[in-house]
Parts: sequence; C-alpha cells; structure tokens
Amino acid sequence: MNKFEKNKKFLKRYLPYSRQLNRLEEKLYQLDSRIESTHSANITGQPGGGLRKELSDDLSKREQLENRINDLVEESNPIKMEILKAIDHLDNPNEANVLEMFFIEDIKLAAVSEQLSYSFRQTTRFYSQGVNHISALKWHTSDKPMSLSKT
Repeated sequence: MNKFEKNKKFLKRYLPYSRQLNRLEEKLYQLDSRIESTHSANITGQPGGGLRKELSDDLSKREQLENRINDLVEESNPIKMEILKAIDHLDNPNEANVLEMFFIEDIKLAAVSEQLSYSFRQTTRFYSQGVNHISALKWHTSDKPMSLSKT
C-alpha cells in the first residue's frame, strides 16, 4: 500500500461515524416531530384503529436515541480530533479546507467545489495534494480498524 492509500485510509476512519451520527440525528428529528404531534389531538370524525402511540413510549425512545448519539460522539471524537490535527498541520489552507469538508463533514467533492467556488478539477487537485501531504503516520496512534457496533 503506497503513501497515498495509507493516508486516505487514515483520513477515512471518521466517515462511518459521521454517517451513523447523521442517520441517528435524522431519526431523532423524526421522533421529535412525532412527539410534538402527539400533544395535539387529530379529530377527523373517523374511527381510529390500530395501536395508540403513547407519549411516554416516544419519550423513552428519544432518551435511548440521545444516549446512542452521545456514545457514538464520545467514541468517535478521538479519531476526529486526530484527523483534524493532521489536517490542521497542512501548509496549504485550500488543501485543508477540501480535506476537512470531504473527510469530516462528509461532503462530496462536487459539492465542495461548488461551496468553495473552485472548479471540480482544482478541488480534486487540492484533494490529491492534501492526501499526499498529510503526515498520517505522525498522528496515527492505532492501526486497529474502526468497529461500529450494530445499533
């Protein structure tokens, strides 16, 4: 495995956490919307059927979801900080911007180029140069692969 691939592997370690956190936060948002709608009765004149949604059940699910999110944040924060430290030590701030948006904020390169007003070609150039310039071995403390528990 060449230096570029090793650096890329180092930088990609936070992405699964980021995606999992986004998924759980979306579920929390949907649950909050359902909790909000639980407070107001929906009178339609039609008979209601099925299982009644209890506010206490939703509040319990919300607390569990918040705990899962907090656990993931706590687990992923050291990895995120390690990657950010390596990115922050790049000499070129354009490379650092692109890498942070791509590997930490999980924004695709096309969207990064649009947000930073660069051409896609320039964005991919900053990406490639940044990955090559990262000193992953200097900051990387563990070679064990990330293992997200099935939640």
